[in-house]
Amino acid sequence: MATIVLDCSRCGSKDQTADLSSIFTVDGNRGQFINVAGFCRGCKKVLGISLVGNHRHTVQEVAHYLGIKDDLTNICEIIEISPPCPTPNIPDYLPDNIERSFLEAERSRISGNILAAGMTYRRALEMATKDKARDLPARKILAQRIELLAKENRLTPALADWANHIKDLGNEAAHEEDEPTAADINALAALTRMTLIYLYEMPERVRRMREASQEQGAEA
Repeated sequence: MATIVLDCSRCGSKDQTADLSSIFTVDGNRGQFINVAGFCRGCKKVLGISLVGNHRHTVQEVAHYLGIKDDLTNICEIIEISPPCPTPNIPDYLPDNIERSFLEAERSRISGNILAAGMTYRRALEMATKDKARDLPARKILAQRIELLAKENRLTPALADWANHIKDLGNEAAHEEDEPTAADINALAALTRMTLIYLYEMPERVRRMREASQEQGAEA
């Protein structure tokens, strides 16, 4: 059975070997390519993979080698993997320092570095809540700032209640012996993303929509 080395979009493992089968040659708008089913040796899950030859090999040559036991990594290029590899999901209109922190956290989570992800998601939350609570009574603890922002209607009570359950994960990732799980970090990522959307993206979108509406009214 032919194999190829790739980054698995199912389990996130890098330079993982996948076994290839179910060959289909396709003529499409981007020219001729090959669709194959790949089975990751790490997670044992199936991937849909589209291949073309590299600069030294044709699609026909790749198809030939697929029929025999060989490593195809050096004779072809992967043009698409399904499901696609996860990419950072960054809210719009963030201040530069908060965007950098959140992007670092997203990259750490995607690569499986959950300790770094936990700490940097928390850092993004710390910076955002301090920024939005500048005019409010000082609160040194993240939990207190989140609760205060909710009381001031700058965050929803639902977000504050959610944060009460997972707000300390980033801190625990740095100080506790037991690592947080991937599910823990995914929850922290979702909370942080929704908090940033509520604090930055939604107000800015509303402001821009209001301005556009006013400009259209003035032109009428």
